[in-house]
Amino acid sequence: MERIIKSLAPMALLVAGAVIFVLGMAFVLASDATLSSSSPGSGDLGQAGRWLQFLAAACVLAAVCTAGWELIVASEWAAGAEIAAAALGALLLTIGLAAFAASNGSSSSASVTEAVGIGVWALLVLSRAARASLAEQGPAHTAVPGMLGAAPAAGGRGRQADLWLAAALGLFALAIGYGFTSAVGSTGAGVAAGVIQAIGVAVVAGSVAVARSRHLLNSRPVPVVLIGLALLALSFLAYAVVTGLSFSTLSALGAGLTVVAAVELAAVAALGLAGWTRVRELYPAAPRLP
Repeated sequence: MERIIKSLAPMALLVAGAVIFVLGMAFVLASDATLSSSSPGSGDLGQAGRWLQFLAAACVLAAVCTAGWELIVASEWAAGAEIAAAALGALLLTIGLAAFAASNGSSSSASVTEAVGIGVWALLVLSRAARASLAEQGPAHTAVPGMLGAAPAAGGRGRQADLWLAAALGLFALAIGYGFTSAVGSTGAGVAAGVIQAIGVAVVAGSVAVARSRHLLNSRPVPVVLIGLALLALSFLAYAVVTGLSFSTLSALGAGLTVVAAVELAAVAALGLAGWTRVRELYPAAPRLP
């Protein structure tokens, strides 16, 4: 999986996806801000935003497939199989967003498909946790190869299995939260979805923060990634609060949804900025044409 963040082309595609997603969230934000308006244009803005989010997911899928192709060319079959599983998760996520956009945001099966895609990623990370645990039980207790900025084990600082396990649990929670969003119209399910998703993202952010404290992740984008994950968790909490409240007017509901969209936009923008920083790090090392 590290090939995605260690190769220029996949990272560039991820940044492109983040830019498109931010643009889509801007359309959704504008749609929510004009929710009380009787003009049909507000609905068109939301629909355009959902299709842009689908295009962003397609960029993520393209990034994963590009990394997989590079591994196949290099005859790294084990890592290629791992990327294939990641591509399956990205494909399911893309299909879910396509169904969500095609149904004008009313498809409950779209959320289930997205949840399954994230669940595939969680299983993939869980398998990495198992591999790391087996490696750490060896006599040398060395770090699993491939971790960005990995340092030798010293006093427990090089342990990775617990971090991979925490990330897997966070992704499982995120998948469960997306599954709850399929219960359209249920206030309780909406609140539960937002809280569980926020917990999942927070757990993933915690594993990244601990990895940084153990000097396993030392690149410059890591602090920005943590900011983006914190904002993303905050957006899910905001969604839970807005879903749980009873608004008397469409204007008040639109204001609440606008806050949720604005925080989510800021989160993805931060993650996109971290990706761009990583692209700038990788560009000097990229092969040049003669």
